Amino acid sequence: MDLALTAAQLDLQARGAKVGAQWREHVTRWDLEDKAPYDEVAASIVEAGLIGLTMPAVYGGADLSVLDYVLVVEQLIKCSQSWIVAETTFGTTGPGPSIILRAEHEATRAKFLPDIVAGRKACAIALTEPDHGSDLTALTTSAVDDGDAWVINGRKRFITGSPVNELYATFVRFDDIPGHRGIGVVVIEKDTPGLRLEPGAQFVGTRGLPHGEMHMDNCRVPKVNVVRGPGHFGDIMSAFNMERIHNSTLSLALAEAAYDEAVSYIEKREAFGKPIIQFQSAYHTLVDLRMAIEAHRMLVYRAAATAVDGKFPLAQESSMAKLSGCLMLPEVTLQAMILCGGDGTTMDFAAQRLHRDSMAALVAGGSPPVLKNAIASQLFPQHRFVQ
Repeated sequence: MDLALTAAQLDLQARGAKVGAQWREHVTRWDLEDKAPYDEVAASIVEAGLIGLTMPAVYGGADLSVLDYVLVVEQLIKCSQSWIVAETTFGTTGPGPSIILRAEHEATRAKFLPDIVAGRKACAIALTEPDHGSDLTALTTSAVDDGDAWVINGRKRFITGSPVNELYATFVRFDDIPGHRGIGVVVIEKDTPGLRLEPGAQFVGTRGLPHGEMHMDNCRVPKVNVVRGPGHFGDIMSAFNMERIHNSTLSLALAEAAYDEAVSYIEKREAFGKPIIQFQSAYHTLVDLRMAIEAHRMLVYRAAATAVDGKFPLAQESSMAKLSGCLMLPEVTLQAMILCGGDGTTMDFAAQRLHRDSMAALVAGGSPPVLKNAIASQLFPQHRFVQ
């Protein structure tokens, strides 16, 4: 694998870093108030052209590689220290748009993708239900055939971007077909009668990131909005590899930010007459953290590189990268807090915020046990693993 970046990729990194850095001084307030100026942040991403990155040019996308997407998201999050700054890039490139790209009919793609990749609309994923999360095949949100439309009833939660997005790629069960064969995806538009959006629970981290719940009460969705009907579960789930790539990149970026915070602190702080960084225990810890970060980077970049010829990244590599990141990030951020001493535990320093944000990375896009199951099933397809 050639790790030398092209001039175009270096330019993408620089653009991502510039936009990320302009929001850096605001993220502490976003965290304290649990509120961020999402529209302003989104406008800065659109102005920088960091939208629709991997979407085909025929729909107005940039037609870039998944690795290009990773490079942009890494800089947006690292330089801002916030999930929020990458949300517009995610909403115009990530799993929502990627699932629509898999639509059975061109009419569906033509209806939604041009607005998405232009930044006029963003698409969230509506998957998790109050009683069902990782067990996707048990979803109960229903889609019932009613002539020229499907009637949707159910409830979804943990929807990132739900208050600010206009489209929701919603996982439903068609006509009460049991198991994975009945699962499909429809796009529900924000102004659909019967759709009610409500705020979600408060999280320990990722504060300021808009999220919430969807309540669907006899929502009539035109049949052109059906992305994939029943019987295409595997095709639908392949788009989730983009979410795992995004989340593994997020872990990389926040780990780098925590590392930089720790280095900056112990280079300035003195103890017993010398900078803390000159103590062996401190610089050995930094070496360990750097190695963990760089090892994770290799998994992320390798997973991104498996996306060739317009296909999504491979499942095994994406799952490995996501698992690596969600286990690495909490440890790196915790060690950064320890290196910053008592200051690291105060709300005045970034280390504690980054550590709290790492908690969401543990479960977003798949918890460690779920990811290990997925990886094991790829490594040993001849065996059936108990969930």
